[in-house]
Parts: sequence; C-alpha cells; structure tokens
Amino acid sequence: MKKRLKKIWGWIDDRTGLTELVKPMLQHPVPPGAKWSYVFGSATLFCLVLQVVTGVGLALLYQPSSDKAFASLQFITNEAVMGKWLRGLHYFGASGMIVMVGAHMLRVYITAAYKYPREMNWISGVFLLILTVSMGFTGQLLRWDSNGVWSAVVAAEQLGRIPLIGKYIARLLIGGDTLGGQSLSRFFAYHVFLFPGLIILFVSFHLYLVLRNGISEPPKPGQIVDPKTYRSWYKNMQVSNYIISVGYLPIDWNNREGYAA
Repeated sequence: MKKRLKKIWGWIDDRTGLTELVKPMLQHPVPPGAKWSYVFGSATLFCLVLQVVTGVGLALLYQPSSDKAFASLQFITNEAVMGKWLRGLHYFGASGMIVMVGAHMLRVYITAAYKYPREMNWISGVFLLILTVSMGFTGQLLRWDSNGVWSAVVAAEQLGRIPLIGKYIARLLIGGDTLGGQSLSRFFAYHVFLFPGLIILFVSFHLYLVLRNGISEPPKPGQIVDPKTYRSWYKNMQVSNYIISVGYLPIDWNNREGYAA
C-alpha cells in the first residue's frame, strides 16, 4: 500500500511540479537572532485558513435573506451538528486574525523591517490590514441583529459625510438609500466573494515578496543598510547561516562589511 501511494504521489508530483513550488517555501531560511515575535505573520496566515474553512461550513447553512438570515443562524447555533462550535470558531478566529495582523505590523514597524528592500511588503501589508478589518465589519451585518444593522447604518452615515462623493459611496455600501434586504445581499457578496478574493490575491503577493526579499534580520545598533550592498550581504548571510547550522564555520554577524559586494 505504501509503495502504491508513493507511486501515485510521484506521478502527481511529476505532472504538477508541487515539490518544486512548495519546497522553497518550506526551506526558506530564517535569519539568525529571529525570535518568537516573528511568528505573528504565520499566525495571521493560519487564522486566514481557519476563517476560510469555517466560513465555507457556515455558508452551506446560512441563508442571506432578510426574513431567514437570523433564523438560519439560530439553526446553526442551536440545532446543526457542531454548529455552535463552528460559529464560535469563526467568530473568535476573526478576532484572532485582526489581533495577529496588528501584532505582526507592530513588530515590523518596531524592527524597521519596512525599509529597503521590503517597502512593498509593508504596503501590501497595509492593504491586508484594511481588508481584514473590512471582513470583520461586513461579517457583523450578516448576523442581521440590532448590533449588525446599526453598525452598517453608522458606517453609511459616516461615508455619506465625505465631500462630493460621500453619497455615492454610501449607496455603494448598502445598495440604496436605506438599509434593507438588498444591503444584506450586498454585504454577503462583499464578505464571501469580494474581500476574500482580494485578501488571497494580496496574501499571495505578500508571500512572494517574503520569498524574494527574505525575512528581515533583527536590527543591531550601528548597522546601516546600504541598498548597493545589502542584497549581496543578505545572500552571503543565508549561506553562512546554513554552514553554521551544520557546524563548519563560525561567523561574526555584527560585521556586515565582510559580506558587502
């Protein structure tokens, strides 16, 4: 059986090249001195996967209509098999994702990891923060209770105060001049299709940048990042870190000049 499964996987891997795609991600080096504070990015990604999985489960039972939305949530919570657990996991996962992305960006800011050559990592991360908060906001109305309804009303009123274009943005948000069934359908589309699609797009781009530019090393006093030599220094640091990990060569990490091009 083991040989047969190995043969099947070999055929799939040969036709799809999954190993070539995933292996660089799994073996991507981490700079020396990286501590537990570096886990917030991976924790955010885990929360995203959790939200997608639990969200699909909830969408199979949820009915996005003004007369059945609240009742369908009551059914999920009180009658569906493991529905209460599924809904609770999605609820706390959303809070966890917002906390983790905030902690991740705070760590990046404190350690100045947004500087060269990772400016685009920071910019894409800012968009991901906005999209994450937007997901939490649109999910509130789907409960179709007083808290969700009034949060949407307040948001529409605030957007409507924007000069010149406020009225049109508010109408785009709730699908009309007043909150109603069309607003619920629109928020469902935002929450299930639009924002998740944008998040997956930006996360893919963000991970690509992490693989391309590498994980930022912890800053040290007196070390200056020179755009002309940094990439070659960072590449040599990765190689030297691998040599140290197998026990061959001691390296002084405080000396960047030895690795500058």
